[in-house]
Amino acid sequence: HSVTYVGAIVLQGAINSLGSVAVAAQVCGEKIRRMITLPFEGVGSAMATYIGQNYGAGRTDRIKKGINSGLMIQAAYGILAFLVIGILKKPMVSLLLGETVSQEAQMAMTYLTIIIPLCLFHGFMMVFRNTLQGMGHGLSALFSGGVEVAGRVTASIMAVSRNSFTMIALANPMAWCLAMCYCMVLDIYFIG
Repeated sequence: HSVTYVGAIVLQGAINSLGSVAVAAQVCGEKIRRMITLPFEGVGSAMATYIGQNYGAGRTDRIKKGINSGLMIQAAYGILAFLVIGILKKPMVSLLLGETVSQEAQMAMTYLTIIIPLCLFHGFMMVFRNTLQGMGHGLSALFSGGVEVAGRVTASIMAVSRNSFTMIALANPMAWCLAMCYCMVLDIYFIG
């Protein structure tokens, strides 16, 4: 986690450069996003244990089934989260920011509209990263955090150069997608 926070610090600098309205909107949206994506991380943690047991037993068939099941669970939850946020984003933003007619609230709802459907990348990344962890490839899992940092830094540079709040909203999904692809390729390599 400490590796990925380096990217979060760089991203925060980019957000700050967009002004206090953007900061308030992103903080509000990110608090809601973190609450919504917590179950993705729980499934990821369960994957590490499940994969570790089956890797130790030499059961690659069960590892593959476990990965598929984990991905299906993440997809089902992601769809549910998307529907819930679609219905409740305005009251949730209102709970954190007060009235929903402010510029901050409107931007926070835009942030959620952009990031929530892309949270599937986070869920899938958690499956693939924790599969690496469960198979004992902790260094590879750690390096995926570096890939996330690269994604956030790239999005931050793009956000500042374009003065774009949309790029801020896309920064985490971009980082998750890159790390997911990296972990997925390694999982395929190690599992066969």
